[in-house]
Amino acid sequence: MNYLSFFRVFAAFFLLFLLFDCASRKKEIGDRDLKLVLEYLTEARLAERLNYTSEQSIRKDPEILEAACERYQLDKDSVMEQIRIKYPKTYFALVGKNEE
Repeated sequence: MNYLSFFRVFAAFFLLFLLFDCASRKKEIGDRDLKLVLEYLTEARLAERLNYTSEQSIRKDPEILEAACERYQLDKDSVMEQIRIKYPKTYFALVGKNEE
């Protein structure tokens, strides 16, 4: 009897995990979402440089931004568009181009 209830609990958690893992990315990016991504980018960039050793490579800003979008389930293109509109200097630093 215990094995059956354990299996049901495990199956429920597994289905919830799949539901949240397979959910579509949020395309409507608000100020709060953008702030979360930019804070994550800043903190991760600082942590990368503080924990740097010569044997490991430092993640580039676009890689960190992609990790932030994945973490918060946000569409990367929508986030980049909002950064381009609200923070053009940050956008051009992320894409590696000069301001036009």
